[in-house]
Amino acid sequence: MPVAKTTPRFGAYRVLREVDQDSLGTLYEAEHPRLHKKVAVRSIGAAAARDVTHSRRFLLELRSYVALEHPAIPRLYELTYQGDCPYLVTEIIPGKTLDDALNEGDQHDPLGVIELLEPIASALDYAHARATIHRDVKPANILLAEDGRTMLTGFGLGTIASFSNGPGAAGPMAPDYVAPERLVGREVDSRADIYSLAAVIFHAVTGQRPFTSRSWIETLSRRLYEPPPSSSDIVADLPEEFSQNLQQAMDRDPARRPASAGELLARLRATLDAPPQTEEKIHWLHPHMHRGSMVVSGVLVFLVGIAGVTWLLDGAGLSLMVKFSHVIGGH
Repeated sequence: MPVAKTTPRFGAYRVLREVDQDSLGTLYEAEHPRLHKKVAVRSIGAAAARDVTHSRRFLLELRSYVALEHPAIPRLYELTYQGDCPYLVTEIIPGKTLDDALNEGDQHDPLGVIELLEPIASALDYAHARATIHRDVKPANILLAEDGRTMLTGFGLGTIASFSNGPGAAGPMAPDYVAPERLVGREVDSRADIYSLAAVIFHAVTGQRPFTSRSWIETLSRRLYEPPPSSSDIVADLPEEFSQNLQQAMDRDPARRPASAGELLARLRATLDAPPQTEEKIHWLHPHMHRGSMVVSGVLVFLVGIAGVTWLLDGAGLSLMVKFSHVIGGH
């Protein structure tokens, strides 16, 4: 007779169900028994907690996130320990990730994409002004909330994330959107995030990732030795100036990229003809080439936003993942 699995408990939080497991730990939906508030609890397994390779850098970065308060950066309620293993308690936001919404081959209206990502650019510029770099901007870290907000998740995770094994993977770090200097282990600044944001825009408007390959090793090689692709070569009716600005933002030399995420979006917007005022605003999910509509279903996204850490970890390095989205049946 099989032994019943014991439901774990984290402090005052009662686990309602297990959502996901990975090499780093487990993600749970939980509830505070007295407050009746549902939260996401992200446990970190003992093996990951013992990994101190990036501990010092991660702890330093956590300090910078304590003061971040921005409407597009999600909240962290609590960070504490269960024995020797840390766990994080975060808010639950109904919605889905941009990674879920991007169907391969669908080309979306560029003006709609820019408007969708304006809160992300604002969050990046806000963080950069406070010497905080995200390091892993990608569709899986962009949350499309059901209430209409666009939010940037995964702050603090790019420091200790490892690269995934396949093109476009939504795992710890997908190389399709990472700046070349990050791929080779060089120190990065805010311009690495600008590169990644441009790569996300490229994917959304063309239906293709900037560099497609069979392995991340091949992706790395192409990223280091090939110039960035032209979006107008894929979507013929995109303005050439739009494509040039997007290419510049993905230049291999960080010094040639725009100085801020807001500047990148402003440059791209300036190349596009504004729709007539009498015309209904185009939603970004309407494919630019009218290849059919995309249906967005409600899902429950669990996310870690390192924006409210109240104390620091001491001694144990953390490796965290950001795939916190899951469809909740019956909600």
